[in-house]
Parts: sequence; structure tokens; C-alpha cells
Amino acid sequence: MIIGIDFDNTIADYTGVFYRVGCALSWLPESVGQSKNEVKQHFISQDNEARWTELQGIVYGKEITQAQPYPGCLETLRQWRKQGHTLKLISHKTRYPIIGERVDFHVAATLWLEDNGFVGTLDAPLEKSDLFFNETKEDKLLCISRLGCELFVDDLESIFNHVLFPAQCKKVLFNTRSGDPALAPVKFWSDIPDKL
Repeated sequence: MIIGIDFDNTIADYTGVFYRVGCALSWLPESVGQSKNEVKQHFISQDNEARWTELQGIVYGKEITQAQPYPGCLETLRQWRKQGHTLKLISHKTRYPIIGERVDFHVAATLWLEDNGFVGTLDAPLEKSDLFFNETKEDKLLCISRLGCELFVDDLESIFNHVLFPAQCKKVLFNTRSGDPALAPVKFWSDIPDKL
């Protein structure tokens, strides 16, 4: 089976990272909630979306090392590879931030994958040639089709509901609540093998 996997918020867990970096830069009061959405809402309520955009650039670039792999993710991907499945990381990620220091997000994500054992080790579940970073959501969706994914794991319902998402590809919605059973929502990586 050809299995596609998203990167941000599917493999890489940014829980608390936006909060910690924002506080370290003195851009956030400590009283703001620690979730990414709470941090984002703070900047929106302050009519400062530009600062939110800049913070995203810092977190997805220089500070990506603070993200952690979701528990069970690496083990599940290794298991799938041993079982003979073909794995492809397919992500929608611009190459550079819109605001702030010019850091290559594709390089930063690849280094994170190497540092966390997803690429570049004997038992790594992915090769560098399995990494597909796409500048737009549409390019990501076309890549899923072009590579012939039979199952795709993503945290965004909008990917699965998009007109370009291939009809024959099974959908696994990770770590997100949904009332749509067709999206096979799962909270933990250890629950995904049951969806194969």
C-alpha cells in the first residue's frame, strides 16, 4: 500500500512551542493559553496578525527543533515500512517565511526529520527521496494523486474535503475532532494501523 503522511501537526507536534517562543521573545504575556490556537487568537485580538505570521516563520524555521514527534509516530512508520508499505511524506509548506528572517522551511523540516530518526538511519522509515514539500495546498493534493496514495494521514479536514483529493484514497484524520466518520478520525498514532 502507498501511504502518504502530512508533516506539520501530524508527525511534528508543536504543542507549547508557539507559546514558549512567543514568551521568550516578549511578544506574549504568560497568561495567554499555551495552544497554537490560543496564541494565534491573542495576536488577532491585538490586531497584530503580522506578528503571528512572523512567529510562525520563527517556529517553522529556527525553532523547529523544539517540536517533538507525536508519540508512537516513528514506531508506526517503521512498522509499516517493515510490512512492505511504501511511505511518502507530502506536506504543504512554503519554502520561506512571508515576514522575518529568510529560513528555508523545507531544509529545516528535513533536518528535523533526520535529527528525529525519520530519515538517514538504517531503520528510518523514509528516504530523502520520499519527502515532498509543496508550496501550495493544490500542489500537495496533486502530489497525493500523482504518487498514487491509497491512504493519507493528515490533521486538516480541509485537505480531505478538497475537490482535488483523490476519491480512491482512504482518509485518516489525525488528532482532530470530526463528526464525519468517512474521515476515520484517530487521536493517537497507535490507533492508525487499525485503519489500514
